[in-house]
Amino acid sequence: MADPARLSGAHTILLATYFCAKGNPSSLPQLQARSPATLTTERLLRIILTFLPESTEPKEYIPVVQALTDGQPTSKSQDVDISPVQDLSEDAARKRVRKIRLLPLRYPGDEDSQDPTDLLTQFLIHRAHRIDSETSLQPLILDLLLPFYQRSPVLRTWLVSCLLPLLRFNYEYYPSQDKSCSVETLESLGDQTATDILLSISGTPKNDTDLIKNLRGLVGPWMYGSSRPKRQRLSEAVRRNSIPLQGNTQDDKYSGWQYVNEWLLSRSLVDPEAVVGAFVNWDGPEDVDLGGYVDENEGLSAEQLKELRYRFGQTGLAVIYQSPEVSLDKSICILDRVGSLLNLEEPLSTSNTSALPSVEFDASQIQSASRATLFQNALLLPTNPLTYPSSSSVAFLSGLLLSLRTLAELGHSIPCRTATNICLHSNEDMQLFELRSLMAAIGQQAKSGRDWRTVRQQILWLRDWKSVTDRSESNPDFHGLFWRAPQDVLEAEILKVFLEVREYILAIDIYINSDSALKPAQVENAIKEYVFAAYDNASNGNRTRGKMQRAHEILQAFQPHFPESTSLKQAQALISATHALSFYSLTLQHGVPFQPVSLRVHPDPLSLIEKVLDQNPKSYTKLDDLLSIGRNLVLAGFAPRLADQTTSHSHYTRAPVLSQDDALITAERRIMSLAISSALASNDFGTAYSYILTRLAPQTSSSTPPPSSLKDDITWRAVYNAGRYRPSADASTPPTLSSQIGNLNQRMELLSLSLILAPTPDPLPEILGAWRRADEELSALRARESEEEDLWDTKGDNTTATSRILPGGFNPTQFDPEADLYETRQHHARRAARAAQHNRLDSEEAPMGLFEVARGAARALHKNVNSSFPLSGALPSASSLSSSISKLESEGGSWNGNGDGENPGASGSGQEGERVRKRDVVSNMVTGGLASGIGWVLGAQPVNMNNRQ
Repeated sequence: MADPARLSGAHTILLATYFCAKGNPSSLPQLQARSPATLTTERLLRIILTFLPESTEPKEYIPVVQALTDGQPTSKSQDVDISPVQDLSEDAARKRVRKIRLLPLRYPGDEDSQDPTDLLTQFLIHRAHRIDSETSLQPLILDLLLPFYQRSPVLRTWLVSCLLPLLRFNYEYYPSQDKSCSVETLESLGDQTATDILLSISGTPKNDTDLIKNLRGLVGPWMYGSSRPKRQRLSEAVRRNSIPLQGNTQDDKYSGWQYVNEWLLSRSLVDPEAVVGAFVNWDGPEDVDLGGYVDENEGLSAEQLKELRYRFGQTGLAVIYQSPEVSLDKSICILDRVGSLLNLEEPLSTSNTSALPSVEFDASQIQSASRATLFQNALLLPTNPLTYPSSSSVAFLSGLLLSLRTLAELGHSIPCRTATNICLHSNEDMQLFELRSLMAAIGQQAKSGRDWRTVRQQILWLRDWKSVTDRSESNPDFHGLFWRAPQDVLEAEILKVFLEVREYILAIDIYINSDSALKPAQVENAIKEYVFAAYDNASNGNRTRGKMQRAHEILQAFQPHFPESTSLKQAQALISATHALSFYSLTLQHGVPFQPVSLRVHPDPLSLIEKVLDQNPKSYTKLDDLLSIGRNLVLAGFAPRLADQTTSHSHYTRAPVLSQDDALITAERRIMSLAISSALASNDFGTAYSYILTRLAPQTSSSTPPPSSLKDDITWRAVYNAGRYRPSADASTPPTLSSQIGNLNQRMELLSLSLILAPTPDPLPEILGAWRRADEELSALRARESEEEDLWDTKGDNTTATSRILPGGFNPTQFDPEADLYETRQHHARRAARAAQHNRLDSEEAPMGLFEVARGAARALHKNVNSSFPLSGALPSASSLSSSISKLESEGGSWNGNGDGENPGASGSGQEGERVRKRDVVSNMVTGGLASGIGWVLGAQPVNMNNRQ
């Protein structure tokens, strides 16, 4: 074997490269010992880095590296095989050396090795990159670094922050991944990106074990290298490219863990179970696994560790505010964990006592939080008063969580963020809206056996977060969920809940029989509001069903305690009217069925009775029931409308001011008018005639109109319309002459009554004209009747005479002249009796005949004799007409009521048996007296007064 001392420098370099390329670097120390000037330590390390295969086991060359870097003496007596280069000439050796391109000892992009004399660190880091890029055998890197990592802090930091996470990620935690993460890839990542990758690789959702393992074993070691220059450069580039938040004074030494906090906050929106598990079972940035290579928390001061703990606790509070998916129980666990981790006072939410405690905190500090503090990008700011851990923020959040738990027990669950906005950023109206939503939920989800006194205490606690013992104190530090809502309004809402769940006795005991925040007037108003709310929501008007039954029960329970309450009386009357209407079929416009609320919103509820009459046949026969409905509507506060004189009675205008008595009278008049019209429309003149005589007609002919200060423009129209009624012709059963006369007498009587009831003389021409036409028709019917009777009598006489002369007659008085005289006298007697009967019927069928017409006309004229009647000068005075009628009656002899009688003046004329009827006398008087005035309306011809003498 040749002596290596005879080798030139070029041959020595080529021999060293040959040994490394063959994977036998053990001779390198001997070569260095024989040619130290040529084979320097740096050159040999570069030769090893360039030519030694990366797959070579580190144990094969670690002693060589140690010997080279430590400068240990090597024995020169050891043989070195120089055969690979001994045949090369010097020129050839030099030429080959010039072609060799050795890798630099420092890895490009390595910013950690700042000391140029630290050749070992530079070599090892570069060798580690070469091994990873060429073989991806990262365990070989660990074997390479283990003998040396304690020599250099840079090497130790690189091992813990870069290699250790890679080994765990690729070989221990997730070995089944399709692709492994390389050293180069991890080295190029900033803190935020690396955090996302290392944490997002966690297993299935809701698996907090994987998340905690990654936080301890991957993120924890990675964060150990946050002070490396390259990592800081990348983080600074990220900060320059992002918009900083106002108030974000994030320090570089906390930025890495702040990214972890932000990731946990974002992850809580999609995987709340895993995040909650991490907060409960992980102790934060201090709980990391660095593999034992360095001490945990090495390089962090006590102040820095405290700040990291507080920021981790702030993340827990932010998760409670941010994520609606985190359950209430989990939120309470997080709050308890934050309190114990930061050695704060035990949060109130962990209290197991049934009584709700008082929550006291610095309200001024908490109230400074704006709506922006609840945005996700502001929850982790150290200046956020809601999330940065303090005695006030923890106490306030405890109060919120206790409120959420109380709301959940009451059946109204809301997120923590919503509760925060209600408490801090809602005005009185918004808080009252949420409060009423709560009350509606309590009423709808009422449970049997619930202690409603406790429910009331819970609701009162929600307002001010005061215990029962502290409620009497006035302390501004007490600040509840509904603190803007006045206490009396809150108590009124509680009262409505009691009414909803039928706790009437308890409500009476608390709000009527004992002292409370509600005054009697407020209690009455709350009862009224609930009754009308139940009424408006009812779908059926029957007071034994649904909401109507609820409203009726409440009135029955509370009205005795408010006997003078007008509103409750009105509610009772409204329910009674609605209940009565429910028994009729009633459909409003467009086929909408009647509902109770329709009555309340209708501009004229009394007009619904007209629809009842139209849609329910024969309903006009239930007049008393309809009148009762109308009275209750008036008592319920619905003022009736007065008929417009220029239109039909179905059009009404609002009365200006009506007393209750006048309103009742007006309502009864309207309903009576509607019932009469419905009866006439049903061709039931008899019922309409009966209603008028029994309910509208005065007791005597000299009666005065109904005692009311209102002008009655309804009643006379109904009577007048009935007087003008003509029955429809029925071909199957044509009316007889006597029935036509009877109907005409009744119509004339109604026309006479309408004349009496007319409030002004304006309708006199129309009424008298209708009456006169009826009188003429009656006279024609009377004449027709007399003709038929005479014809019948004549026919009978002819039949008798014929029977006497025909053969076959066996009458013994057949040719007796005395018998013929006797028979003739019998015929005359029968005719006289029939005439007397006609006169009597004429009297009985027209109890309000012409005398009443004349008297009514006189009375109507007397009402306004000197005012608006246009032809009053041409008419006989009302007093003279009335006195004439009275004189006629006094001279009439034996008058029978309003029937016919004998006229003594007429009997003195020498005409025996001649009878003058009152109708003829009065008819002549009216015709003659009104001919020059309103007689033209009646169609009367001028009469020569001298000829009447």
